[in-house]
Formats: sequence, C-alpha cells, structure tokens
Amino acid sequence: MNFFGFPKEIRLQIYSELLVHPEPIIFVADHGPPSPPLLRSKRYGLCPALLQLNRQAHSETSPLLYSNNRFRFPDVFTSISSITDSAHITPFLSRIGSQASLIRYICITFPAYPSFYDPQRDGARFRESHIKNLELIRDTCTSITTLELSIPPDHANYVFDDSSMAIETLDLLDTRFKDIPSLKEIIVNFQVYSEEDLSDDRMKKIRDRGWAVEVTKLPKQIWISIDDRVQFDNREDCDAYDEEQLHFEWQREQEKEDELWEEEYYRRRRDPYWKNDSDYD
Repeated sequence: MNFFGFPKEIRLQIYSELLVHPEPIIFVADHGPPSPPLLRSKRYGLCPALLQLNRQAHSETSPLLYSNNRFRFPDVFTSISSITDSAHITPFLSRIGSQASLIRYICITFPAYPSFYDPQRDGARFRESHIKNLELIRDTCTSITTLELSIPPDHANYVFDDSSMAIETLDLLDTRFKDIPSLKEIIVNFQVYSEEDLSDDRMKKIRDRGWAVEVTKLPKQIWISIDDRVQFDNREDCDAYDEEQLHFEWQREQEKEDELWEEEYYRRRRDPYWKNDSDYD
C-alpha cells in the first residue's frame, strides 16, 4: 500500500514521531563572519529530509516541524563593534524562507551587559544588531506566539537589579515585544546554579510586565583550571592555581631559553672562528 494511501491522521502521527522533539532544538554558532553558520548542538533523531520527499510530503510535514518545535538560538554576535547586521538567527530564517512564518516558539539569549549600555548617555540603548534580531523575528515569524528570554547565570545580577538602567532595559524590551503583533507570551528563563535562589523582588519586576518566569536549575558550578586538569568549587582557588601554573610555565620557558643560550655559547667557543671573539670572553 502506498504511504499516501494511509489516512492523513496516520501520516501526521508518523510525521510527528520523526519531526517533533519534546525538548528545544538548540543551535550553536560557528563564530567567525558577521552572520556565521548555525549548527545544531547535537543530533536529535529528527528526519527533516521528509520535507524533500515530494510536494505533498512537504506541505504536510513543514507545519509540524516548524510549528510544533521550540527553537533556541545563541546570542547575537557583537564582538566586532562595527557590525550591525549580525544576528545569529539570520542564517536559519534566511535558509527556511517562507517557512519561518510557521514558527511559534523561539528562545533567544537576553542581551549581555555591553550590548545595551550606552556610555554616552549613561543609560540603556540596544545595539543595532539586537534591534535587527527582534525586527527579523517580527517580520518573518508572523505566527510566533511565545518568545523565551534565556538568562545565563552571570547575567541575572545586573539585568534585574535596582539601577535605573536595568529598568530602562526592561522598558525597552517591553516596547519591542509589543511591536510583535502575534506574540502572546514572554517567558524569562533564569539559569541558576543549584545553590542559588531568585529574590521575590526580581520575580515581581518581571511579572509586573505580564511576563512569565521559569527557573532552570544547573548543576553546582565548577571552575576548570587552565590546563584542564583540576576542578574547583570557587573562582578564587581556580585563579590562584592558574596563576601559579602560568608562573611555573614562564620559569620553564626561561630555563629552557637559558639552556639554549648556554649551549650556543659553548658551541661557539669550540668553533675556531669564534674562540677569539671578545664578545664571548
């Protein structure tokens, strides 16, 4: 029996098994050019090649793949200050073209501190790349209903503190989100280490804007030494170890250099063309 002879409900069940993943599909960036290629962080056992089977398969499978999965993208690439069109989400949305209109759930990283601080006015102002990122989502992902902001552990303390700039930043974000007409839910996902807790005041600032809060507990934080040989449970001990190792490495390099110079010295002293040279006496 031909596969397309099965009832559509059966085909959709099979498609769902092959195209929908219960966990977010995480992309990582190959850092380099302004718009670097995106790579999936791991193999998810999905079969997107189904979309290329034929026209009927494409029309039946693409809504499942793009509407029923959650897509998590890395932070905007801003290591080169002159680059303004550098959103990591750009290569993915450009590649899938009109299928981007099917996406309903996107997760992006909350902009890092240098990305929204404007020293000239001592206040908050997003980089052009972050603005373009949100505008791209607004213009291409026209069915998006949920936008998740992922906040790494080292971002939370300054993003939601009591400073006027933190309030400005949240207000700027709120304005940008309201500019996306299909958006119905904003989720702020704090990534915290197991021993940390979020204050009620921080939660209130988010909920007062109508945003939801989620907390992802990470394993206890560890620091890896510069030589990848030792783990520490605090930064101070790790830094002290690294400094000691760098000092030992510098000493070894100096000793090696002194040995080479000593060898060269005696080699030249044994050479009849050099043995009377006053520079070596």
